[in-house]
Amino acid sequence: MNANRSRLAAYGPALFLSLLLAACGGGGGGSSATPTPSPTPTPSGPPALGPQCQSGSVARLALPTAAAAGRNQELALLACSGAQIDSVQWRQTGGTTLSLLSARSPALSVAPPQAGSYSFSVEFTDAAGTRHTGEAAITANAADASPMLIRGEPSVWSGGKTSLRAWIDSFAVADYDKATVRWSQVEGPATTLDATDSWRVIFTAPSVTQDSLVRLRATATMPDGRNWTQDFSLLVQPGPAMAAQALFDSSDPASRVYPYLSTSAHAAALRDCIYRPGLDSNNICTMARLPVLGQETQGALPTVDQVMARVMVSNDWMAQRFEAFLREQDAAGDFRRLLNATTAIVIGGRVRPAFYWSGTGAIYLDASYLWTTPQERDTVSETPDPRADYGNDLAFATLWRYVKNNQSAGGRSPVLERASRSTADLVGALGSLLYHELTHANDFLPARLHTVLNGSLRVYQATPANTASEMLRAQLPFKSQAMVDLGRVQFFGETASATQRAYTPTDIAGFFSTDVVTDDYNYSWPSGQPVPREDAAMLAEEALMQLRHGIVRDFAITPQFLTGASADQPVTWGQRGRVGDPAIKPRVALVLAQTMPWLPAGFVDGLAAPIQLKAGRTWGENLDQAALASGQVRPLSAKERALEADLDSRRRGARNARAELQR
Repeated sequence: MNANRSRLAAYGPALFLSLLLAACGGGGGGSSATPTPSPTPTPSGPPALGPQCQSGSVARLALPTAAAAGRNQELALLACSGAQIDSVQWRQTGGTTLSLLSARSPALSVAPPQAGSYSFSVEFTDAAGTRHTGEAAITANAADASPMLIRGEPSVWSGGKTSLRAWIDSFAVADYDKATVRWSQVEGPATTLDATDSWRVIFTAPSVTQDSLVRLRATATMPDGRNWTQDFSLLVQPGPAMAAQALFDSSDPASRVYPYLSTSAHAAALRDCIYRPGLDSNNICTMARLPVLGQETQGALPTVDQVMARVMVSNDWMAQRFEAFLREQDAAGDFRRLLNATTAIVIGGRVRPAFYWSGTGAIYLDASYLWTTPQERDTVSETPDPRADYGNDLAFATLWRYVKNNQSAGGRSPVLERASRSTADLVGALGSLLYHELTHANDFLPARLHTVLNGSLRVYQATPANTASEMLRAQLPFKSQAMVDLGRVQFFGETASATQRAYTPTDIAGFFSTDVVTDDYNYSWPSGQPVPREDAAMLAEEALMQLRHGIVRDFAITPQFLTGASADQPVTWGQRGRVGDPAIKPRVALVLAQTMPWLPAGFVDGLAAPIQLKAGRTWGENLDQAALASGQVRPLSAKERALEADLDSRRRGARNARAELQR
């Protein structure tokens, strides 16, 4: 995604910081007589934390009634009228150990595995930074024979899009299709639910002016008459005030995140400068306030600890998985070196799509790329990418995937399978995402500048002349103007002409195959922008995935399809590992020399020559090229089809959503 988001571009280079100075006067004067000592008042703090707000209360607790073991129970800390709570920390103090996946949010959702009492402590600060503590307890009764539970993130800001999913642990995957499901609201401010007849419900949290609870109910009925009902209490908070010209406005709102390391030297700046509703053109931070990582390391390879001091998350597990990924899957240090060009790493359950933005100098990651257990996945919103669906009236479509050893790499198993992943399994999706977005960061702020940056500038103001993207455009440009024009239809919603609508997949293959790009997303170049930024990012992404991880990229042109499975679409033209084409390698070498100067000379020589996909065979049949080379056709397994279906559900939306941010 191009870092020049429209909201910043609209303000132009004349952004300035408005300073508001407030004078404070002191009183004086009085008798010179010695005053009579007054009794020292006995300090009186706020009332003990309980279920009701009393005079002087900062917050109250909302606790569930006893429920059967195996069912979800929610605990919430609600701010009292006129008060504010911050920096929440829950800890379990009694009972069988539970996984507190949202222990630093104002609400918890737990599912006690067995009957008994479970106790917790909660610590938080108020608007003045005063520390408060309290205690809470819940009870689990004897377990049901087949408990139903609801999982999801238990708190959301007013107006935030989120999701919940109901489960019955005794169900096999096939059972979920047999049941009739209904969602309803039983308590709290009115909330409009999207489709209410599936196991997952997506909705926008209601507008509230004070902390409120919304209780939703899921009811499932099987054809044999068995039925289940379960509730979920969602905490809805007003959220911080939004600036009049907010950079993260209602069309693309910020969600709750916090510095993972609260004692980091950068914690305060991370809170102020990176991802909050109050961020506008007047308070974007300079690099003196929050320097890029490369200023701190003086261009050297950052340690993992230095990176983690700049991480913001909506739940701790996201930072823990990111740290594990860096320690286990970044042996060459590329990700850490690329992160030198950033000020911060934001990982959130509602950050969608992922992007880099030169306005703040930060990279924003969707936590769906990082979960390793089904329980972690449960806390990530299933709200889909915003969809533009541009280009549906064109006669062609394009498909891509990453492949290793003739198997799809980077896909997610179906949610109903409750599968886990290792950090190695994350490389196909998270690795390619990081290479892509961090190439943007190093395009806008290359390594050669990191030791000489002017701290009085914002990141976007420090972008030099002759970036990798500019050099590509000047020295090794695109060849096909037809594809550039189609890119504006596909990714920016320009109306297709009659000529463009008449292009067949064969026509597109002719334009594309003779050009020097690896994907049609290279042509994501909005009118008015001087150079295409996605071109460099796509080249670097595919090259590094192959050279560092042995994962190659497939790209294909097919007839247009608005329904049906992508796996069954016939390939008109396609290649595996197109980045190794001799005509494309010089462009790759240019990009890597400018954005990753630590790579050795001749690095791109290691790219393998492309393999031609078999025209007329389906996209699914083209996955196993070894089988095709031996004259066999291996159909996709059920698991492979599921992975492809998941990838297809994300493919077009992710591209269009990223492109929207370039406007």
